[in-house]
Amino acid sequence: MKKYREIDEIRESGGSANIGTDEDGAIMESLNLNDERFFIIKERAIYEVQMADDIDPDRTNIHLPNMIQKLSINQGTESELVCRTFLTAKRLFKKGSLLDRIDTARLLHLSLELLQELIALDNEVSDYMDKEKEVSEKYHSNTKSSFSIPSISDVVTRCKTIFQKSDHIEQIMMEMIVQFYPNKGLTKQSHYPKFHEVLNNEYGEKDQFTYFIKNALYFMQVVRLLRNGLDHRLNTVTVSDFELRPDSSIISPTIQLDHKDVKMERESLSSFLPTLLENFKTLFENLIAYLSNKHIKPNPMNFSVKVIPEERRRNKYIRFALYSPLGKDGYFDQV
Repeated sequence: MKKYREIDEIRESGGSANIGTDEDGAIMESLNLNDERFFIIKERAIYEVQMADDIDPDRTNIHLPNMIQKLSINQGTESELVCRTFLTAKRLFKKGSLLDRIDTARLLHLSLELLQELIALDNEVSDYMDKEKEVSEKYHSNTKSSFSIPSISDVVTRCKTIFQKSDHIEQIMMEMIVQFYPNKGLTKQSHYPKFHEVLNNEYGEKDQFTYFIKNALYFMQVVRLLRNGLDHRLNTVTVSDFELRPDSSIISPTIQLDHKDVKMERESLSSFLPTLLENFKTLFENLIAYLSNKHIKPNPMNFSVKVIPEERRRNKYIRFALYSPLGKDGYFDQV
């Protein structure tokens, strides 16, 4: 008969715990990734929860709390960004719904990593926008007689950081793509023109997925070339601080790409940078919808990926779900 120690009794006893704080709102969902990681998703936060036996399986530390939690994301189900990325992936990358060869747990890990990068990107862009607004307002409120123009002295460094993060996001998406197309010569360092070529060969140029990626090529190439030019100090990328024009007007900081294959006309950073996050959200949620739809496991429910009508959405920001035509109005799996 097994002899129970005090630590065994503690570890195997029941109990309860509060996850996060009241400010995080209510618990809305949970996610268990292959019994390796467990997440509690609240209205305004996502927590990763571990049990003491996960950390100390040999039960050597009696003082270790039975449940340990840490804040993973400071946004939750009320966040459009969380919903259009990680939670959309949670609904589409379900174990058993996709072909057996596809590692859905790995896809969800990557989706969470991508969300963290997007939040970091959003913070960097917001910091830049606040800085540009601050120096502009300071300039316009300056009543001194001596003339000076606004300046963001580290504008190039800020841009380098922003486009490095953008490039990381592209690499995460490419790593996810490789999970679906493992034997097509793709790696996470591959570029989107190569992926477009794979889709064109696989489904044809008139396929909706092929057409969607074709339309995304320019944006993704611009991001990659801006990162490359800034990292390697190439003359293909020009970032300019505030600039005084001959007519005494002042233009805000700008960025321009002049690559032999891809060009982007000079554009203000305050106009261009906010489009990065929106473009990535749109690209990612559509990408995973197409990837899932192309790789659904045959099943009696005849599932496919569809856009959820607004009036039937459990969460207004989650647009895609697995859909079965069974029943009068069909069924959207929104769990």
